[in-house]
Amino acid sequence: MSAPTLLQIVPTLAGGGLARATLDAAQAVIAAGGSAIVASPGGAMVPDLLRLRGSHLELPDSTHAVWGRLTLPGKLASSLRDAKVDVVQARSPATGWVARALARRLGIKWIATLHRPFLAHDLAGRFIERRQARADAVIAVSDHVARDALERFPTLEDRLETIPPGINIDRFNPAIVRADRLIRLAGELRIPDGSHLVLCPARFTEDNGQKILIEAIKRLGRDDVFCLLLGSTGVPTPFEKELENAVVAAEMQGRVQIGPYVDDMPAAYMLADVVVSTGGARQGFSRTLIEAQAMGRPVVAEDGGGAAEAVRVGVTGWLAPPGDPAALADALRAALSLSIERRAELARAAQEHVRSQFNLAQSNARLLALYERLRVP
Repeated sequence: MSAPTLLQIVPTLAGGGLARATLDAAQAVIAAGGSAIVASPGGAMVPDLLRLRGSHLELPDSTHAVWGRLTLPGKLASSLRDAKVDVVQARSPATGWVARALARRLGIKWIATLHRPFLAHDLAGRFIERRQARADAVIAVSDHVARDALERFPTLEDRLETIPPGINIDRFNPAIVRADRLIRLAGELRIPDGSHLVLCPARFTEDNGQKILIEAIKRLGRDDVFCLLLGSTGVPTPFEKELENAVVAAEMQGRVQIGPYVDDMPAAYMLADVVVSTGGARQGFSRTLIEAQAMGRPVVAEDGGGAAEAVRVGVTGWLAPPGDPAALADALRAALSLSIERRAELARAAQEHVRSQFNLAQSNARLLALYERLRVP
């Protein structure tokens, strides 16, 4: 049987781990001889999808009223009349609602990918989240997410599979990052000469613990430490403005800086002395920590969520209790005080950890096997 035609419905292709996972799945299907279609409101990574020879369907932004109307699945079904889609995969609660209705119209099965725990507190949000539990198959990106899903929906057990995202270890390879890339990026990001860089890449859509990190940097009390919060995409979001105010309130101007979304993340990691992922139990997974370890960098994360599963504690990085800036400062202090010899040992262990546990080829093989099982004869 030929490889499937996969349709993924995603809330954005503007960057970040979810968008990268979407492109990785599309590339896997295309490499296997199938076809990949992504429906989204667009974003900076659409050209990357097209370079892979995938197709893109433009959707209205999720904030637009039409997003929730009953007409959207019908419009998508009409657009896909000749595409012969085999499987639909949704990568967020809102897109799960659309995927379920579309799959019914097309007479095919659909997958809900849980990139984070169930977090909704309001009635409408919980209703939308529950739709994901009705999928023909559910993918959890970490054991933390899988446990959360099973606690809420025990009937999922036979349809739930944990498939952590993998990364391209050929791209995230320190040996191929030339000095000119580092020099250029350091200048673009305005990293002070001679500083020790603490890097925290994250989208600024909501609070994922960055304010705790700002307080931790303050508690370090070191003028030679520079913290860069990467992820701005242009017009500041409300939360980005909150972060700017938090930096001012902590009197950390010049030591904590908000930076743009960076495409050349391998070079960004190479510039860093330590890479941080915050968010605690809200975190479903952290591609950042995997990529950083592939580049041989020490990592620090808040415990209690999926990000913590990426860290070999005491071997490749450190964990701090969630919401505890003093403990986070202690973990950063330990990472920054590593000797040259110890950093080299950690780099080797981190790279081997990623190669064995988060290889993209292994992740893609599991996805392709699931797609094949769900195809309607």
